[in-house]
Amino acid sequence: MPKHLIRSIFLLALLLAFTSQVLADPPLHLQDANLQQQPPNPLKQPETTSAYGMDILGPAWQWTFPRESGNPRRDGPIRIDQLDEAISKSWEAGVRSARVASWWCFLEPERDQYEWEDMDIMLQLLSNYGIEPIPEILYTPYWTRAATPAPQTSCIDNWQRNYRPDDIADWEEFMGEIVQRYGASGKNQVRYWEIWNEPDLPEFLSGEHGAKPVCIYSDLLHAASRQIRSQDPSARILLGGLSDINGPGFLDDLLDVECGLDVRDDFDILAFHAFTAHDLKIYFLNRVLKKYDAEGRYELWLNEFNNIGWGKDYGRADREVDDLFALVFDADVTRTFWFKSWTTKWQADWTVGIFKERDPLWVPGPFTPSPFYDSFQRLALPPQMAGAPRLDQPGDNALATPRPTFTWTRPSAGTFPIAGYKLQVDDSTYQGTPYFHAPEIDAWVTASHTHFLPFQMSVGRSRAAARTTTPHSPSTDLTISNIRYQPTVPLAPGRYFWRVAAVDAEGNVGPYSETRILHVSAGDKRSFLPMQLR
Repeated sequence: MPKHLIRSIFLLALLLAFTSQVLADPPLHLQDANLQQQPPNPLKQPETTSAYGMDILGPAWQWTFPRESGNPRRDGPIRIDQLDEAISKSWEAGVRSARVASWWCFLEPERDQYEWEDMDIMLQLLSNYGIEPIPEILYTPYWTRAATPAPQTSCIDNWQRNYRPDDIADWEEFMGEIVQRYGASGKNQVRYWEIWNEPDLPEFLSGEHGAKPVCIYSDLLHAASRQIRSQDPSARILLGGLSDINGPGFLDDLLDVECGLDVRDDFDILAFHAFTAHDLKIYFLNRVLKKYDAEGRYELWLNEFNNIGWGKDYGRADREVDDLFALVFDADVTRTFWFKSWTTKWQADWTVGIFKERDPLWVPGPFTPSPFYDSFQRLALPPQMAGAPRLDQPGDNALATPRPTFTWTRPSAGTFPIAGYKLQVDDSTYQGTPYFHAPEIDAWVTASHTHFLPFQMSVGRSRAAARTTTPHSPSTDLTISNIRYQPTVPLAPGRYFWRVAAVDAEGNVGPYSETRILHVSAGDKRSFLPMQLR
């Protein structure tokens, strides 16, 4: 064989060996330059711009949602399968933000003893579907009040939970803990905080010894704001949703600095509730704002929204819901929260929801769409969502090193361009099914970085392709369809599940890919058979 041909074969063999190594595990300088790296930051993905939110699980879900052995109430772990069903079906209906009742007395039942598990699961599941959580923090634990009778130590039975703590420092310390856990310096899952609920009603906040509820609320709001502003300056604070009974009068007293404490800078969003005469409720609130030269100072959110005039008439609700939303949007309301997700009888009135009746909530059962589901979805859901990515590597049941390279194929864009991807890797399951409720990796992978691609062979030449795309210019070029990510922090040996979803420029998380199994082995090197040249 001629020497030049032997030399060509030898060089080709070296090239193939080098290319195989690149495909298996690119060198560090290429990984650093071309792959998305940890630490993950799920809130780097676009914030939702949707005005359609919902109170998915109701104001008392911490003790009324189904549990493994609890019928009724708080016995055993929460049913993660039921949580995921309610949240995923709400997402499919177009819900993009959710109020999350967060009772202080459940989260810190004893001094400095925190029970975060249910809240961790709830916020993670919401994050999985790109639903913005708004914790609504209220209700005082028994141990903060010397006057609480001994038998009434549980959050459910303590009739003094709607009173302020004896020492406001206890409340401020708790606010510091919850913001540190879920805010920008912690899990980075919460951007909005609602301080209390309906503080203008005695069943939620009562005064004692001559103290006015508005003065008590001023103290609570100011202390909470101090913690939130210091720990997460970018976070936004909601005034506790004012009822449609006493809301305007309470707001007047609050802005009048009647209690000597100016809280006008302690909140950013004026939240209120309306179930009837919606335009009139907004008019009275705006009249108060105008009185204090505060028009346009606060964003308006309608945090409990329904129309009790419909009763259970789904046909009427379908005919009138478009005009109802248009009315509140024309009044400069920027976000709404339908109350509640399921059709329910509230005192003497019915309110329609996207699910059929679920009362009592703690009885396990499916979240079955009601006729109103389609009515709400027609308004809230984008005309077309991005497609589901197609997973490439690692293959299903593949064996990988602790720092595997994940690759997938770009899906088709929907109404809005693709801004990036949500990659999740989790080793936990619930009753044998992965719900990604405690992922090891929950990474935002932007679509605007340069992708490293392998050599592509063509007639007479070879080339390495590298392109840059932007979220607002999704490319259809097949040479840049593969997206890659490699974690910098190694995974522990074991079995994992992984999946990917596209996220569009408006913050909509699209449908997830298939879920694959990954087996991570100990060690960070792959072995290759030596090449023998003869």
